Amino acid sequence: MRRALAIGPVLFLLLAAGCPSRAPAPPVEETKTAAPACGKVFKDTRVHGGSGCCNGAAAEVLTTADIITGCALPPEAFLGQTRDGIACRFHFKTATADAMTSMVMVHHPAIPPGSPAPTAPDPLLPWGWKKVPLHDAIGYQATPSAEGKPPESQTVLWAGRGRQIVALRVAKAVCTEAQAKDLLQKAIDTAK
Repeated sequence: MRRALAIGPVLFLLLAAGCPSRAPAPPVEETKTAAPACGKVFKDTRVHGGSGCCNGAAAEVLTTADIITGCALPPEAFLGQTRDGIACRFHFKTATADAMTSMVMVHHPAIPPGSPAPTAPDPLLPWGWKKVPLHDAIGYQATPSAEGKPPESQTVLWAGRGRQIVALRVAKAVCTEAQAKDLLQKAIDTAK
């Protein structure tokens, strides 16, 4: 009998604690979608990997302002950025190309400690490479070869300095070849 009396208050406390509150739920406030920290994000369903802010080392190599001034574009031509793995794409509006293909793509991979520093682009890429002059860095531009040729609508560049490498794919509708090489110099100077 004593045991039944001892269980009664405990059971009452458990049931009272488990009952839902009679007070109405607080009103749900509508949350405004804040602008992303990166600025503009290019939104297009054809974007590989989905739209989103660039992050990682590639996002710190070139800024939108660097590309706009380096390629002599009006600021309103910038449509936004997207990420493609660890690469960063900046999309621009041009008169001659689709916004999806009129972009500057920056790739700045990390070289793991202990591995040799690269002195040329990956030999498995199906293009030939010619040297381009850079200040205090090694630079290459993709050229057609027997195995394949780079896209005709883009200037494909690679630069290395010590353990830092940067690759750029610049749409010819956005920058001339000379402007793209200047962007490569800016990118390798900024790379950390």
